Amino acid sequence: MVFVYNASIDATSIDDDYVSASLNIVEVPATQLVENGQFIRLQNDSYFFFGLITEVSQGEYATRIGFKSFLTIFDEEVLFDTAWQGKGKATTRPTLETVISNFLTETYISTSDTYQRLPIVVTIDSTITQTLDWSFGMRADKETSHYTVANLYSDIVVRALKEYGIAVTVDPIFRNQTIRLTITKKPTPFKISADQENVVVKTLKYSDKTIGTNKLTVYNENNFNQSLTFYVHPDKSWNTTNSNRIKPVVRGIKLVTPQEDTLSSFEDAAIEAAYSELSVSSWDNCIELEVFADDVNIMPMNLSIGQVVTIYYKEATYTSILTGRILDGNRITIIFGSDRIEYSKRYKANGGKK
Repeated sequence: MVFVYNASIDATSIDDDYVSASLNIVEVPATQLVENGQFIRLQNDSYFFFGLITEVSQGEYATRIGFKSFLTIFDEEVLFDTAWQGKGKATTRPTLETVISNFLTETYISTSDTYQRLPIVVTIDSTITQTLDWSFGMRADKETSHYTVANLYSDIVVRALKEYGIAVTVDPIFRNQTIRLTITKKPTPFKISADQENVVVKTLKYSDKTIGTNKLTVYNENNFNQSLTFYVHPDKSWNTTNSNRIKPVVRGIKLVTPQEDTLSSFEDAAIEAAYSELSVSSWDNCIELEVFADDVNIMPMNLSIGQVVTIYYKEATYTSILTGRILDGNRITIIFGSDRIEYSKRYKANGGKK
């Protein structure tokens, strides 16, 4: 990671979105030193942004640079072992944090392809409880195999945040010419009162999906005498225990084809199906709060991606998770939840112009 070029630019808006990476544009005085694939750092008195250059357009007097979040560098395919998913089996399955760490290490650090290597260091936060029971509902491409092709960024890194609150934080260490990636969780809620005057603009889109399927019966497509029924409970957990259930009952049916003709293979397939159908994200919402960058109550640049929050607004309480920011001069829009609302969509469609 070698310094190449430096320039002062006019104030610009930057969309730093973890779950839906957007193209940002800046213009600098004409230069031949900027190329696709280089890293870019933007900084002012209010914020700091580190990203990846994906487009360069040369003009007579200016160079137009398009860039995205650094994490989009992981937008490539990997071979995913579906046997990693499931419940229990602590001695045979890796945690989701370990899966992410192994992919990043094998793909960008220990790979024999020197052109593919990146100056990154990957660690798992030692203070967190790692996630053993997890699944993305991925199935093997062939019945005789337990592997499938997945996108490291959208299928694994983004879904880990949206569904399990696991974030990959990026911290460039310029003096060491390295980029530190930390796999972490911030489950202790940070409290925000959106009714206060320091929150300049607030937009909330909140959907409660607990009325979705809350009783799922899974059948073996090769033997309909084999079935398992799973029940969702008020705390959104689910298992085969027929008590403390949600009313009214909304039933679903799923057919699965086990990889082997055994009861344990069917049970594994049934659990995968239940993960896919019943594991509803607690953060299926979008809450946008615009505050001043130097706000001393919220301190928006000190909040980490993946930070769980409790937001109080008009006598209601909302739970969500930080998934993005829009950096705009001396104001920052902090974005919570896995959904996106029209404001963000218009912002992205207009290339960062409100």
